[in-house]
Amino acid sequence: MQLETLLIRPDRTHLHGASPAQADMTGIRTLFTTMGTTSVLISFDFRSAESITGSYLRATILWTLLSGKEFAEGMAAAASSDPWAIRPLPLYPVVIAKSDEVLGEIDDFLKQRNRACLALKSPESIPFAQALLLGKVDGFLIDTLKLLAERGPSVAQSLKEASNERISIGGWSNRLADLYSHRLVMRMRDGKSWIYQTLSKEHTPWA
Repeated sequence: MQLETLLIRPDRTHLHGASPAQADMTGIRTLFTTMGTTSVLISFDFRSAESITGSYLRATILWTLLSGKEFAEGMAAAASSDPWAIRPLPLYPVVIAKSDEVLGEIDDFLKQRNRACLALKSPESIPFAQALLLGKVDGFLIDTLKLLAERGPSVAQSLKEASNERISIGGWSNRLADLYSHRLVMRMRDGKSWIYQTLSKEHTPWA
């Protein structure tokens, strides 16, 4: 599964406000007219940051997550004159941060909005060796994410066969689709089936 990459690395200790955030996101805007179906991994490198605000996170991580969600769910782009309106884009955000305070702020922000995002302590290539799971994810989805990481690229049928849970193939398909909507897994078409793959080999929920 192919991913292009884009690094966003604000070199400031305090990341505050929507306008500075959108200025930091200029690299994404250049992709709007050229982006097709090839997915893009957006690495938000916040290792220089010591504090971060909700307004900054809304214009960066949340915008990316919601645009990725609309793409995952096959939604059509809404007509809008706002250059930063949410639109369906094949984006996968990941946070890189060293400060526990910054990670905690992002975790709280995402939990309040029932969203989730992967975080790393330092840059890595996919598949990540281990990622922190920030935000809120249903326990059944976390179990599915763990099983998928253990088995590698899989279809719903193979996960059903590997698990003792008594749920249908449709139930497994729904879980995988939810993880895809959360931008926590990738997928590719194989005939009539979707093959899903995790971005990381291990996932540790943020305490």
